[in-house]
Amino acid sequence: MEVTRTIIFNKMKNISKVIFIVALVSYCAPLYGQDSLKNKVLTIKSAWDMALRNSTQLKIVAKNVEEARQQTEIEKLNKLPEISTGLDYAYLSNANIWTPSFSQHTVGQLPHQYTQFATTAAEIVFKGSEVKNTILKSTFEEQVAALTLGQNTDEIKLLVAAKYLDIFGLINQRKVYLNNIKLAQNRLRNVLAMQKQGMVTQNDVLRTELTISDYKLSLVKVIDNISISNKQMNMVIGLSDTAFMVPDSSFLRSPLQDDGLDSFLQTAHTENHELKIAAARNRIAETNIKLAGSDRYPEISLFSGNTLQRPFTTTIPAYDIFYNIWQAGIGIHYNISSIYQSPRKIKAGKLQLEESIQNETFTRQNLDVNVKAAYIKYHEALYELQTDEHDLGSAEENYRIVEKKYFNQLALLSDMIDAANTKIEAELKVTNAQINVRYTYYFLLKTIGTI
Repeated sequence: MEVTRTIIFNKMKNISKVIFIVALVSYCAPLYGQDSLKNKVLTIKSAWDMALRNSTQLKIVAKNVEEARQQTEIEKLNKLPEISTGLDYAYLSNANIWTPSFSQHTVGQLPHQYTQFATTAAEIVFKGSEVKNTILKSTFEEQVAALTLGQNTDEIKLLVAAKYLDIFGLINQRKVYLNNIKLAQNRLRNVLAMQKQGMVTQNDVLRTELTISDYKLSLVKVIDNISISNKQMNMVIGLSDTAFMVPDSSFLRSPLQDDGLDSFLQTAHTENHELKIAAARNRIAETNIKLAGSDRYPEISLFSGNTLQRPFTTTIPAYDIFYNIWQAGIGIHYNISSIYQSPRKIKAGKLQLEESIQNETFTRQNLDVNVKAAYIKYHEALYELQTDEHDLGSAEENYRIVEKKYFNQLALLSDMIDAANTKIEAELKVTNAQINVRYTYYFLLKTIGTI
């Protein structure tokens, strides 16, 4: 009876192993049988390139840059003369003529066909540099649009980096659980051998099997999270829903350049997009003041025109003839209301400039704080990684000692399970710490503006 029970137990154990292997292959198959990437390693740079090509958000912002650039080209056209032409053809009635007292009325006969062809040209030669400053303002607005595109690009790159690191960390967690499942299964075989020798009870076997089941469940959850993260990553970088990203295995080994906080701050002051936008808005505010001041100057323009008309109506009776006149000259126009309007517009422009300068100062101060905070977090992540790596060494040594004691009947199974769980926790902490170091470094670069 006992032999039969042992045979049934061994068969059930083998069936359980087969089921687990099949399930593991089913979960891991999507990780390698991918269509679009064809099992090729996707580097972080390639992921960035894909995201920048396919991001809908960046395409929208890029359109804003094109619109700003086109507006600049439109403003440049104001430096060219305005030329117009027109052709009028109409019916003329007779002329009703009265004396000043309206006591007498006569009808003047006019030719009824009216034709006029006119061509005019005019060019502003002076208006207080209004045309020049309008073009300059449009150029600054184009720069703001381009810098906004760069700012959005950095945000997309940081998002991609975060997703990339998530997948990388999950894959490393999968390795941790696979390795520990293998260790636990080896431990189970040793426990079963010790049970046959009467050294341990059935309780030790059951607790070991429960531990393995917990590890398997954690592994399944990690694999599910890998699948979810990949789908999210595919949406960001523009790949199909079934594509799977295989991160670069050498990613965590690549060196990170750290020239010190002062170097990062200096780079941030020259490369940060938000600070550049604030400086560009200062120049726009300065140009607005110049534009407001240009109203105080007269507008001087050159003009010329040529008119061909029929009939000649300046005499009575009118003559049914074509006559041609041309004119050329200089025009001077002055807006008298600018005497009291311009000072108020200039004052408003100066207030806007003061606000813009204060905003730039605030942006620079805020940037310094953010860079210092990101730098501190990066070095905190480095220290955390060193601590976790040291703790992992201690946890592995503790596991080795407790395992040896357990098989020598010098420790309980609970001590063995605690040591195994401590080792797994330490391994996961190292994995997460490695990912956190990379993320905090990329966040630092994004804050600076050089990611």
